Amino acid sequence: MEQNLTGRIKRSVEDQLYELKYIKKYLYENPEIGGNEEKSSRILISYLRDRGFDVAENYCNVPWCFKACYDSGRPGVSIGMTAEYDALPEVGHACGHNIIATAATGAAVALKDAVDVFGGKVILYGTPAEENMDRKLDLIDCGVFGEVDVCLNIHPFGYNMKSGNTTALDSWIIDFYGKATHAGMHPEEGINALDAAVYFYQMMGFQKQYLRGSNIYGVISSGGIKGSIIPDFAQVKFVGRAYTLKEMADIKDLIIRAAEAACHLVGTTYKIYTDEPSNLPLNTNRTLAEVFESIYEDLSGQPMEEADFGASTDVGNVSWVVPSIMPCVGVGCREAALHTAEFREACMTPQGDDAMKWSAQAMALTGLKVMEDPDLLKAIRGEFIRSLA
Repeated sequence: MEQNLTGRIKRSVEDQLYELKYIKKYLYENPEIGGNEEKSSRILISYLRDRGFDVAENYCNVPWCFKACYDSGRPGVSIGMTAEYDALPEVGHACGHNIIATAATGAAVALKDAVDVFGGKVILYGTPAEENMDRKLDLIDCGVFGEVDVCLNIHPFGYNMKSGNTTALDSWIIDFYGKATHAGMHPEEGINALDAAVYFYQMMGFQKQYLRGSNIYGVISSGGIKGSIIPDFAQVKFVGRAYTLKEMADIKDLIIRAAEAACHLVGTTYKIYTDEPSNLPLNTNRTLAEVFESIYEDLSGQPMEEADFGASTDVGNVSWVVPSIMPCVGVGCREAALHTAEFREACMTPQGDDAMKWSAQAMALTGLKVMEDPDLLKAIRGEFIRSLA
């Protein structure tokens, strides 16, 4: 049974290749920034509906989000996957989301045969605006990912990489409040909010060197409007990345201490807040990841390397709700960085097509392994529960 299903899943992806390549190219030629993915979501929804999926559009009231479900109507394992399809300003699909979308779509369709045999369901979540709005967080707030047993995700990269670490991402706005006055006539009556912002910025530069493994950067976004007026308001915006929540907490503590010190020195007051969502670090489920990685190495004939992804993603938030993975699949451009025109073009090469095909097959075959082996699912769940501690 297993060998027969394995072959059918592989052939299903092969049979879809012509159309999956067409969709990948269509997304490449019609890049849509997060929040505007009308064409991108429509072509994916149409493809899935034509292959027997029940699709809910604008899912959880998120524009251009969808939930595509193939349900056996019988008890069993629920396999979740995510598809991203938003592009970047100016450089289009330079993060390879056209591969993410098509690989996950092909995998979901290929897994239908296993669902028919073992019961349960496969659910593909179309998750828009990863780059600029972190829409998976909206789905988490709706309790969406609690309905699946695992969540499979992939990301294109210059070379194959095991599902490992991404960074947590947080941002802060620090407002400083002083007292305005004429700088020439009564400077002694003023409290210079810009001075506090400058002192804060300098202290962050001095102190952040001691936070190993962290990345902190920022700008002074407001500092007054006229040189002859001592400003009563200044604003600083900072972003921090770290591989652990402990390191992220250390960054927040540093920001608070620097703001308090600057205000104590100058006499201002301050307020710290954020207006952007935060990303958690990826909580890779190694039990699940090892299944995918072994399959992908067999399909591609190429090793999955140990490395840190480094960037941040809302998949990280999903991984603390349900056992998840996000391995990287190589598109044959080891030296090209994400978010560059070079990487965008690499995703459209034959190597990019191979990465899409092997990813679709490996995701579906990983889903098959989880569905047919209760002990594997038990081990995945056990590791996930332990990781939450």
